[in-house]
Parts: sequence; C-alpha cells; structure tokens
Amino acid sequence: MSRKPTLAFVGLQLEGLSGPEAIALARKSGGVLSCLILMTPRAFPQWQEIAQSLGAYEVLKLPLDPQHIEPLLQANRRRHQPTSVLLACASEAGRGAISRVLARSGFSLAVDETDSGRHAHKLLRMGTYDLAFLDTSLPDLDGLELACQVQRLQLPTRITLLTAQHPHPIGQAARYSGVAFVLKMPFYPRDIDLALHHALELRRPYLLNALTKPPAPTALLRIADLPARREHVGSAMAR
Repeated sequence: MSRKPTLAFVGLQLEGLSGPEAIALARKSGGVLSCLILMTPRAFPQWQEIAQSLGAYEVLKLPLDPQHIEPLLQANRRRHQPTSVLLACASEAGRGAISRVLARSGFSLAVDETDSGRHAHKLLRMGTYDLAFLDTSLPDLDGLELACQVQRLQLPTRITLLTAQHPHPIGQAARYSGVAFVLKMPFYPRDIDLALHHALELRRPYLLNALTKPPAPTALLRIADLPARREHVGSAMAR
C-alpha cells in the first residue's frame, strides 16, 4: 500500500487468526493502527477489557449500521486535526498526569503548560486555544476567576476546571462563567477522553460510554448536567 491507513476495521473472529492475534502480529511487524475499530457479531464477556488491551477506539456490532460509519469517519478526521490545549495547573505532578493522558488520547494535541493563572490569562489572550484545563488552586489567579475573565473576552475556548475539592459547588459557581466541565483530581484517564469528545462535539464511542456508564466511578462533572438552582420564593404574597 502506498499510504498507511488511519482507520482500521478488524473483526474479532477471523479465519486462521483471531482479530487480536492479527492485530498483535501486525504491530510486531511494525504496523501502526492509529484508530482501531473492532467488530463482533455479538456481545461477549470482558469485551471492554479486550478492547482496552488492544487500544481500540470503538467496538461495533455486526452487521454494521451505516449510520455509525459517518460519525466515526468524522471523529477520525477531527482526531487528526491539530488541536491547541492550554494546561494551567499549580501542581507539577498534576500537569504531568494530565499531559500523559492527553498524549495517549489519540488526538493531535499541541499542549502549552503553565503553573500561573496570570500567565494563563496572557496566553489565552495572545493565542487561540480550542481547549483549556484550568486549576482552581492556581496561586495568583484561580481557575474560576480566570474563566470569568476569559468569558468576557468572548473566546471560543472550551474550559474544564480542575479541582481537588468536591466538584458540585464549583460547578454551580461556574455555571455562568463559560465553563464546560469540572474534573476532580485524582481522575480516571477515561474522564479526559470523555471531556475531549464532549468539548469537540464528537459522537462518544460505545466503548467510552460503557467505560463511563454508572455505576462506573467518574471524576468528570458536566456543567450542563447540573440541576438548575431553585429560586427561593418568599411567603410575603400569602394572605
């Protein structure tokens, strides 16, 4: 082949070799499957674990539904499109953990890092970031105040707040600050994958849905999922 494929559909049941065996053999010989879609005629035990061990992006049931293919092609194109990310986190360990997950996400991400809220504000004003992860514990300008200032700039950046505290009060405070998500640290790698798909408006893979479906623990809170605050109505109108 003159060009290497960026998307591979591989059946789990093949003649001669199983799908996992074929994938292992291809990788051993230097093959790179940047986006692996597994196909199976029926659900089977431990399918999530097998898909994760193979580094699959998605698992589809046979026969394939044509309506699933176009969103997959769109997601594959978007994952290869350069995406700029700002990571502002006070903790070096936190920045390292998030950077490692972002690097393994399968998206083409260019990540700028800082441990300063004011520096983050300057970077946001100077550049055009698709996504930003902002720590609520930044020493000079915390992530929530930074998000408020960014909103006034009317930037298109999708913001995720990072916190070590309970995320719901922060989510309520950030509801009108242009924040999309609150991510509690420590977090699960799948939470960042979920945040990326939400922020980039991509169809969430069935595999990712299965990994994040309750009662699976999650550290990601989507602001849109928070119930609206109920306004207290006084009893002065009572007669």
